Amino acid sequence: MPETKIYLSAPAEFAAEASLHGPVSVMAYRVGRDRHLYRSPLPARRFALMEADGSSFTGFGPHRALIGELTGEARRRGYRGLRLTLPRPSPQLCAFAGALDAEARRLGLALFLPEPYAHAAPAARLTLPAQNTAGTFEGRLSKLCALYGPERLAPTLERTYTDFALPARTGRGTALRNPPALLGTAFYSARLCAHYASYARAGRAHLVVWDDLATLRQKLSVLRGLGVDTAFLYYPHAADLLPALLG
Repeated sequence: MPETKIYLSAPAEFAAEASLHGPVSVMAYRVGRDRHLYRSPLPARRFALMEADGSSFTGFGPHRALIGELTGEARRRGYRGLRLTLPRPSPQLCAFAGALDAEARRLGLALFLPEPYAHAAPAARLTLPAQNTAGTFEGRLSKLCALYGPERLAPTLERTYTDFALPARTGRGTALRNPPALLGTAFYSARLCAHYASYARAGRAHLVVWDDLATLRQKLSVLRGLGVDTAFLYYPHAADLLPALLG
């Protein structure tokens, strides 16, 4: 059974520290509304992947210059690939994703895009949350493996507490900075491979889901069993768990 390679997604100020534990996907880039790439100061060393926040990018306008900036930066700094976050797909964003996918493939760069862009960028690896609120964690991943193939999936593991307003139709929750007091009534779900607690606010049910060392190990075991060979883990949220998790 192959091991699952974990990329540590780390902000620029933590990238060197994170590299002591494993390959780093450095969170030092963002795509501006002007369709240009911006970078935070980085240590003078190489990291495995570059990670760019494109959450404010609309996809409108010509794409060639931005694609050149993304792939050019990856090649200049010796990255093996790039991970890009994007908003919900639109025709413009899908066109951009397809063009970026084709250029990354031509240059031999790995490309990681959100799972909703699977059909727009057929060669890209697909990032997705490793937390869910319904069914089972293994069942959800099994369906995605059957749909796309395990080699395309790259789930994002998190130690953060995620608040889902139910029903969570998009599968996207809100990260909580501090554990709410309600977690004194916490439960463990073997089906979700996670801890959880529920509460109501403004007449709507909420579910808070989070992981610790034990549940992260369970999720990695499921990924290995399904043949998923790549995952991301945010750093430094789980820094104290890494020796036990990766050892």
